[in-house]
Amino acid sequence: MTEKSTRRRFIEGSCRLLGLVTLGGAAGVLTERTSANAVYQVDPNKCKSCDLCRTSCVLSLSAVKAVNDFEKCGYCMLCPAYMDVTSKPDEKGIPMGKVCPQDALKRRVVGRVDPDDPNNNYYEYIVDETRCDGCGKCVKACLPPAGNGSLRLEIRYNRCVECNECAIRIVCPDNAIVRLPVPGVAPPSTHTS
Repeated sequence: MTEKSTRRRFIEGSCRLLGLVTLGGAAGVLTERTSANAVYQVDPNKCKSCDLCRTSCVLSLSAVKAVNDFEKCGYCMLCPAYMDVTSKPDEKGIPMGKVCPQDALKRRVVGRVDPDDPNNNYYEYIVDETRCDGCGKCVKACLPPAGNGSLRLEIRYNRCVECNECAIRIVCPDNAIVRLPVPGVAPPSTHTS
């Protein structure tokens, strides 16, 4: 083997390697552009509220939070997601225990208060995101037949750090964490001028 052929092979190999690196970089840029407006989301049809959202997120207080779909909510006095219906009742027969261990599910009276019959009162249930750790206990309690399914888990984009590979997604036994485009946002153009 001559010195000329060795040099030629080295240059050819270097050019091939440089070409592969360039192609890989271009593929990475295109992938980043197409997923720039895609976010991790919880598919409510797959989620079984297994508590892994709370324990697997890289954040100390998980980016996954419970949200209430107010259009589905019954505004009930005895909400099974708010009150632990199996807990000891007070003197009026209303359970004293709460489902949420963080006391993140808050309620307020909607409309006029009927002091004589609390069952005539309607309540709005709001999740305090600063307290919610994504355990999903309220979501489970809200499922039919006791509840109406208005509570669900959702990844809060303002809290999510957009990990390269979501730790919750990796451990989710139901494959409920999916990466989807942000609703109402057009995908970025990959056309370059």
